[in-house]
Amino acid sequence: MLVSFLFVILCSYGVCMWDVLRGWGVLGFFVAWISVLLGSALAAAALVVSQSNVAVVVNVTGGMGPVELGGGLFATYKVRPADFCVVVQNAANVTLLVREVRCSAGVLVVNSTDVKIYGGLVEGNPSLPVYRRGAGIYIYNSTNVSVVGVELRYFHDGVYVERSRGVYIAGVLVGDSRYGVHVMFSRDVGLANVTARGNYVGAAVMYTQNAEVSRCKFVENINWSEGYGLFIADVSGGVFKDNYVAGNVHGVYLLVMGGWGNATSIKIAGNTVRENYVGLTYRGAPSPGVKIINNTFVGNAVPAIYVDIFLAGGSLNGVVVMGNTWQGHASHRPYIYRSYFAEALAKTDFLIAPLSSSPARFLVDSLAVGNVAFIDPQPKPQRGEVGQLHLALAAAALLLVLLARR
Repeated sequence: MLVSFLFVILCSYGVCMWDVLRGWGVLGFFVAWISVLLGSALAAAALVVSQSNVAVVVNVTGGMGPVELGGGLFATYKVRPADFCVVVQNAANVTLLVREVRCSAGVLVVNSTDVKIYGGLVEGNPSLPVYRRGAGIYIYNSTNVSVVGVELRYFHDGVYVERSRGVYIAGVLVGDSRYGVHVMFSRDVGLANVTARGNYVGAAVMYTQNAEVSRCKFVENINWSEGYGLFIADVSGGVFKDNYVAGNVHGVYLLVMGGWGNATSIKIAGNTVRENYVGLTYRGAPSPGVKIINNTFVGNAVPAIYVDIFLAGGSLNGVVVMGNTWQGHASHRPYIYRSYFAEALAKTDFLIAPLSSSPARFLVDSLAVGNVAFIDPQPKPQRGEVGQLHLALAAAALLLVLLARR
């Protein structure tokens, strides 16, 4: 292992070290520039950063063996630094400039603050089954963490954020994983310009306060029997805007279980959701804190569906649905239906309940759906759509031309 310390201020990966260190105060500090080169035979936990006020250039190849998660789709993480090739723990003011990290579990940030991770490739082991892979970047119990311009692939979760605050993820490309970006039990989280392709779920924001997902692309996330572009579950203070969601099984999947009570607040606005199997799924309890406004839902096999798992009666009373484009139709009733089969199935055993959101249910639902769950009082036609008024005006103009020639 080669470790070198250079007491200089340099620029690399398009990020100037002076810019990185501006907030540190130059006097009294130094830059620890660490280059780590490891053979693939070495174990994980190759680089541990536990000191503060350092910048680290990382180039690591480490353990590619299986990671014990607990098994199956519902595997849970355990915070075990030894599983990861790069660990930042109990540290403050750390910058990682990533060249390459090739490990079955990549970077762990735990109990730390003011950590920045820039650029480069973080890659797991594609030969391992998904439930035997670790996380690409795991942020646990940490504050003010940024992940910018990183490419990740072949992980259980590309970026996993848990019990953290002030996390910003931007310009990240993630694929061939279970979840591209997965946020749980956190606060003040932002995703911007993230591209998630070829995962089971593009991005999931769950049981979190104050989250914004904007200008992201969630496309072709169909790797398993299901596939979700954007999955939202019980968020308070969530804004999901200006995203492009296409080619998934489920485009936008919204689960509202009432965990925040009156504090539930989810705004889905200005998104383009197209060519998915189901454009929009609303599953759970009606909430006046949910607003679905000014989105475009076009080219989806099933534009939208409501899964009333509480069997509350079929209407999403109080939910604000307004100004959306539905399949290019300016209809007040945008094909949003209750799913009777899904309702019944969702009341069964926990492991069977996920089947209630499976496309296979439509084989049974084909004879059961039909009740409109809610309406859009101000729908918008698709741009360039020829509506009834246009056709009437065109017919009138043609009639006038014919009369003028007689």
